[in-house]
Amino acid sequence: MSELDRAEAELRVAATAFESQQGMIITDAQGVILRVNESFSRVTGYSAQEAVGQTPRLIQSDRHTPDFYAQMWRGLLATGHWQGELWNRRKGGEVYAVWATICAVTDDAGRVTHYVGTQTDMTQRKEAEARILHLAFYDPLTRLPNRRLLLDRLQQAAVSSLHNQCVGALLFLDLDSFKTLNDTLLRSFPVGKPVSMR
Repeated sequence: MSELDRAEAELRVAATAFESQQGMIITDAQGVILRVNESFSRVTGYSAQEAVGQTPRLIQSDRHTPDFYAQMWRGLLATGHWQGELWNRRKGGEVYAVWATICAVTDDAGRVTHYVGTQTDMTQRKEAEARILHLAFYDPLTRLPNRRLLLDRLQQAAVSSLHNQCVGALLFLDLDSFKTLNDTLLRSFPVGKPVSMR
């Protein structure tokens, strides 16, 4: 295989990898976007023409503090890579979660020439986690907090009281036959639909 054939093969592999299922973004050393792939456009809502020439602030949400981004950049400059969870904003304004990886590309002298970022949309996973937490901590019929949430909050309050050297009190009300009523209604109505108790 000639040197030219090898170079062309490497370019084909790189082009195929760039158009992966992960959103990809390439910036120059100053962070100006040079190229994005189709997956990036699909997830963010920004076309390549809209993104090129901008900075990644284009998709930045207000969920992270300036200190978070400063720390991210310190780590990136020190090690040449960073990865973690980011909350971004789509073109339509919707905030979404991604697992992001940013790598520095350097020349032969070790100077940064580009940054390559990948992002995997975690929106569905975050929504599933929220549903699981809701099922674990709330009654499916009444949608009221359940015993597990009460115990979790009591444990948090106890730890906080010990740490802050405070005291607290707990008031317990017992409603006659509420469990029987709740169990009867749970069998009578589809799970997850609120029921009026009037």
